[in-house]
Amino acid sequence: MAIDIVKIFPPIGIARLGNSTDEFFIGPEIPGDYYSGPYRDSNFRIKRQAARFRLFGYQAGSSQPATEITLDNADEINWSVELANTKAEAEVFGKGINDPPHQNLRRNAQVKDNRSSLMIKPESWTLTITPSKPDVESHVFTGSFLSKKGIVLGEMRIEAPGRLIVLGGLGISDSKDPVTGEKVPLGNFSRGGGFADNDGWYDDVSDGPINALVRMKGSDKYIKATPAWVICAPPKFAPQIQHIITLYDTLLQVAIDRNDLRKQLDPAVVPSDIPSFTKEIYPLLIRAINMKWVISTADAMHSHIRQILYGPHGPVGSRDQRSPIFYRLRDPGTKSDVASVGQDMPKIWSDIYKVDNGASITEALKFIQYHAMDQWQKDIFKNDWPQGPSVADTAITPEGLTRAALENCVGGAFYPGIETSFNIRDKYAFVEPFRLDASQLSPGDLTKQMCVPWQADFFDCQTDDRNMEGTSLDWWPAQRPVHVFPVDRPENAPPVEWTRDIIINSEDMIHSWHKLGFIVKQGGDRYVETERNG
Repeated sequence: MAIDIVKIFPPIGIARLGNSTDEFFIGPEIPGDYYSGPYRDSNFRIKRQAARFRLFGYQAGSSQPATEITLDNADEINWSVELANTKAEAEVFGKGINDPPHQNLRRNAQVKDNRSSLMIKPESWTLTITPSKPDVESHVFTGSFLSKKGIVLGEMRIEAPGRLIVLGGLGISDSKDPVTGEKVPLGNFSRGGGFADNDGWYDDVSDGPINALVRMKGSDKYIKATPAWVICAPPKFAPQIQHIITLYDTLLQVAIDRNDLRKQLDPAVVPSDIPSFTKEIYPLLIRAINMKWVISTADAMHSHIRQILYGPHGPVGSRDQRSPIFYRLRDPGTKSDVASVGQDMPKIWSDIYKVDNGASITEALKFIQYHAMDQWQKDIFKNDWPQGPSVADTAITPEGLTRAALENCVGGAFYPGIETSFNIRDKYAFVEPFRLDASQLSPGDLTKQMCVPWQADFFDCQTDDRNMEGTSLDWWPAQRPVHVFPVDRPENAPPVEWTRDIIINSEDMIHSWHKLGFIVKQGGDRYVETERNG
């Protein structure tokens, strides 16, 4: 096949912070295939999750599948990376998307001149690999905040036979008063600021574009690859449990909502009128069930789902069992300022639904998910549940790389979020489904809305009781657990606080986040807390 189009996959890669400088692991590349640990190195420091990028070649107008480009079929591969953290210069988050009066106020407003000194922006870097030069040195991205130099945002490496690895920062957050140079306490906000807008603070979260230039074997022509983007985000402490609404779900919905993108969607990922139980319904049910391993209230809330999954009818359930579940879901067509009493599942906070007087504010399942659940309860679905154990996919594909990276990220609530925020859903342009338009973005744009430092939000957004029903709502328990089952406790023992004995306030989270435990699968369907360093 004559290759004349090259694309980078995944289109959005996810690296995660860790305080280990020696060891890392590669993030998921096949949907449902997770790194099995350990998540700490030999010195018990948290390994960073690396994002690995690959090149795939296409022939224009051809229906042939993509071909991965490596030194087996290329004479030269050039990878370029740019990372930036622009949080401290960005607009204040304030109270978030529903708080428009603050949109023109900026963090660190006292810095009138040289606003660029608030942005940690290392220069972009390119590494080249050829058959005669297969071993390439890595590059570390360092920048400055105000007058503080040497802040590490990440690292790039090229591995044989030509793939790119990007590592994020070490989870270091600190502060510096722009006038006195002294440390700044948390809660020092500019006018209009809120919990996410701590002036004088920085962290080493980042994001930026990934570019590549390829010369195929026997050719003197260079092909510029369609760019990708990388997000270097906080750790995910329940790495094998998916959030109720994933970033893949949200960006698939974005593609469906925008007609120009919908036309480009691979038919294999477009939700069908008659949904597959195995592919479209069961994943939603098991995500809800698995919340019980990271939040104590989930077991009681989802008991009706558990009765189906483990009942006499198997996971498909009977029609009488399905309807009560469906009618607990908030209809996504309900106006954001209208309460829907009793339709309060899943009990996850939202940045879309504003009502707090009579119903839980939930980030309702998106139209694509809601439709699947509606068809299920109407008995209009493909009962394709396997009769025996399913065989895991082992093939690396462009579509699988895309999904595997995004399925392990938060797709809502964006308040502001964990990996990225609501701009990716509501504002930013895409050149194709799941692939951002890099020409309309600047490095740092995907993380600039996030809390600075990230640990302040990581401490604050646990479980909230602010809705008028008195029902607790959660934020992102699959990323930031609330209650867990320690591995050394009896199976019938109640859960305990994830942060117990280590974290009391936001300052503790800044200094001791790396001591917290990971929640991993251990035999059967049980998830336990391990690798905790009290």
